[in-house]
Order: sequence, then C-alpha cells, then structure tokens
Amino acid sequence: MEGKNKKTKVFKWAAVLMLAAMMIVGCKQAQGNNSKEEKYEVTVSAGSNGKVTVAPELPTDKKVAKGQELTITATANTGYVVDKWTVTPADALQSGGTAGSDTAMVKVSAATTVNVTFKPVGGTPSTPPSGDVGSFEDTGDGFIKISPPAAGITGKDPTHTLPGMEEYWKGVFREERKVTLSPYKLGKTEVPYKLWKEVYDWAVKAENGYRFANAGVKGKDGSGTEEEPVTMVSWRDCIVWCNAYTHKTNNAESECVYRKSATDTTVLKNANDTTAWDAAYADMSKKGYRLPTEAEWEYAARWQGSDSTNADKYGEVWLTKLNSVSGAKGNWEDAEKTGEVAWYSGNADSKTHPVGIKKANALGLHDMSGNVWEWCFDRYEDNPRANDAAYTSGGFVVDPQGGAAGVFRVFRGGSWYHRAKDCVVGSRSGSAPGYGSVNVGFRLACRP
Repeated sequence: MEGKNKKTKVFKWAAVLMLAAMMIVGCKQAQGNNSKEEKYEVTVSAGSNGKVTVAPELPTDKKVAKGQELTITATANTGYVVDKWTVTPADALQSGGTAGSDTAMVKVSAATTVNVTFKPVGGTPSTPPSGDVGSFEDTGDGFIKISPPAAGITGKDPTHTLPGMEEYWKGVFREERKVTLSPYKLGKTEVPYKLWKEVYDWAVKAENGYRFANAGVKGKDGSGTEEEPVTMVSWRDCIVWCNAYTHKTNNAESECVYRKSATDTTVLKNANDTTAWDAAYADMSKKGYRLPTEAEWEYAARWQGSDSTNADKYGEVWLTKLNSVSGAKGNWEDAEKTGEVAWYSGNADSKTHPVGIKKANALGLHDMSGNVWEWCFDRYEDNPRANDAAYTSGGFVVDPQGGAAGVFRVFRGGSWYHRAKDCVVGSRSGSAPGYGSVNVGFRLACRP
C-alpha cells in the first residue's frame, strides 16, 4: 500500500508541474498576442525611364515592422542612369542612395518614402525614340492617362500671330527649353459642384478635421445646376479638397499629396492656415488627387500627337498653336471653330454650363478652354523658365512646378466671362492663393 501511495504522490506532483508549465506557456502566448508589433507604411516609387524593386517585397498594405531593413534596387531604361534618390525621413537611409547608385538600404523607424529619378546618359537619350509622340488612354474612371514622349517636348518660339505681344501669350514650352513629364492622369472634365459638395460635406465633419475658406457654389453664382463646375473656391480650398477627397477615397491620409514640407509630412487640412498652405509641398510620389502642374495642363490642352492640323511641332509631337483654344482647328478669331469646343463670352450667355457638353480635344478632355479658369499648383512667374535650375537633370527640365517664390498661383484656360482670345492655350494667368471668383474652378490630376 505504501508503494502505491508513493506512486500516486509522484503522479500528482507530475500533474501539478505539467499544469504549471502549461500555465506559464499560456501566459507567454497571451502576452505575445496582446503585444502589438509596431509597423509603418513604406512607399517606394520611381520617375519615368526606370523602375524600382524592394527586397524583401512589401506586403499588400505596405506596412513594415519597425527595425526592418529593406534593399531598394533601381533599374534604368536603356539610355538612362539613376539621377537622384529622395528618402524621407533622411535618417532612414543606411547606405547607398547617392547620385548614380543603383541601390539604397533603408531601415524603417517611421513612415518612410523613397523615390528615385532617372536621367539620360550624357545629357541626352542615347537613342531618342523616333516618332514617339506620346500616347493616352481613357481609364474608365473619369480620367485620361497621359504618357508624354520619352524624348520630351522641345520648346520653340511661335511663328504665328498671337493675340498680343506680351510674354504671357506664349505658354510654357519656350525656345531652348526641353521639358520631360512623367505619365499622369487628368480629369476629363472640370470638377462639378455635385462632386465638390459630396466631398466637402464629408470633410468638414468634426471627426475628419478639414476646414475651408469658402464653401463653393454651383456654377456662376449658385443658381446653376449640380453638373456645372464649382466656383468661388480659392487655390487653398482646392488643395484642402484634394487631400480630403484622397482621404475619403482611401479611408486614410497615407496617399495625400499636399504636406507641410518635404521633411514635415503633416497632411494639410485647414485652408485658413495661410502660412502653411502658401508653402505647401507636393509629394508627387503619392497617388492621391491633386492639381495639375502648369506644364501638365498646357501639354494636355495642346497635344495632337501626329496631327499637324493647326499645330506646331515640338520635337516629335505636334501641339495646338498658341493662338487657338484647346481642340480647335482654327485660331481664336474663327468663331465657329472656337465655339465647337469652348464656352466663352461670345456664346456662353453670361454663365457657366454643365461640364463635358462641348466637343472634347484630341485627348478626350472637355472644357480645357472656357467655362471656368482652372487652378494649377505652380507659383506664377512671368518667365516660366525662371526656376528651371531646380528641376533640370541631364539637360531636361523634369516635371517643373513653377517659381521658387512669389505670391500668385497659376490658373489657365479662360472662362465663360472672357473673350475667345483670353481662352487660347498659350494664355497664362494667375492670382493670390486666397482668391475666389465666379469664373474660376479646377480640374483633378493624379499619378497613374
């Protein structure tokens, strides 16, 4: 009996020890399950003429654990080399990432963005694509994807008569200026009031935190329809709205384009914070909604590909003459040709009209001339080449964004209130970023 009792006691102690071990393991597992691993979003992008890969590959949600090291490899297209790496925050870069380097090692400790651009070998493409006039595609979501020619747009002085002698009639593709643009998407129409109001109402809710200087109105004075372009919105309002639309669409702020600065990535939300907004930084690596740059706007307004009708040749591509409205086959003095594609003072009956009614231009874009002026992101400079040094790479001005300083922001295209000559594709104008008018609206752009 004593031996049996001893065995029973041994079994009991063994059971107790096993239960204790199981409890310890269970506690550790529970602790592991309750601890949340820190992760941060990583965005990696490349300019035109090359691509990037990441090892290890980024997950679908782009969230990477804190402390993870990533190797980013840039591969340039034939005739191009790596030009510049941009890593934010800067201390994430561990090695590489210099001009000409094909790789960069980054360590994730915060939300991180990496962008690499490419430039032609020796300053010009080794074999410029012959006959490359660019291309476009209707993406079925209200946008046109625009792919400018890889060899760029070679500027030239006009040989035809302009509406005036001033420099502001001559557009941005000037003599001795070679501009290359990355592929981009542009809205087929100006933003109608209906879409503006839907996003505006969402944005101003307390939990979303956006603030506008102006609420916007339907068309000319609020008496129009919801399909007419929104007006009475300032440049600052448009920037706020673009961020809000991006936030609403993605259910997150991660792809918002407009930030406080290149180093302070705070998303801008308040149009009344004039100091922050007037220094707004556009993170072009993001896929969110934004205003087009002036060069993007003009290229889209003028593109004709290989069609030389009423056009001049800029390198390989034919662009509508500076003295005509977008999509017209005659100059501003031809009322019939102008009226086919534009609402202006001669045919608009002193008011705005629903977007998309007039005939589209060669890219399938409506109202690029007339109806309402359209805000662009750029600071206005009388000489569009004044700040080219900031964007020049390999002899090309790459994706320029206008002046380095100055108060005014650009708007283009003319309006229902203006004469036909004011609506021509070469006419440049602008105003203070807080300005709103019954004849000024905007059109959306974004990365493909």
